[in-house]
Amino acid sequence: MSLHWPQPDWKSVSPFPFTEARRSFTGPAAAHAPVSIRYYRRPDGQLVAVARFQEPSEGAPGQAHGGAILTVLDEALGAAAWLAGHRVMTAKLTTEFRRVVPIGATLLVETRITAVRHRLVFAAGELRGEGGTLFASAQGSFMTLSEAAFARIFRRAQRPAA
Repeated sequence: MSLHWPQPDWKSVSPFPFTEARRSFTGPAAAHAPVSIRYYRRPDGQLVAVARFQEPSEGAPGQAHGGAILTVLDEALGAAAWLAGHRVMTAKLTTEFRRVVPIGATLLVETRITAVRHRLVFAAGELRGEGGTLFASAQGSFMTLSEAAFARIFRRAQRPAA
């Protein structure tokens, strides 16, 4: 594993239909955002994300806040579900923190869908550094949105900023 992310054969993807409309503290081009995150699909089809933890994500001095780490994992696992054709929102997320994430770190999130049961989509992922060093992992269940719920949320995302 290399810090030269993305690899030349990775394809840039936008997993969410409302990416441009949402006001979030993560984003692909938000230099001022606490966390910059970009999504890619590898040639094998796996969704990965490259996340950079900026100064506004700081918790303890010099370290990314656990909530920022959790947010990256939550968003990436949800993104895997969206790209697999499931319109979802997080129902439950369990995270295990293994190492401190230093401010300025650029890390890789590897994701996968582990199961689909009725309206629940299950996903897992790991936040890794150079050489495959594991910083955190997460498992989540995501509830599939009904057509009405999706339409209501998407309309809200299309509103101009207040």
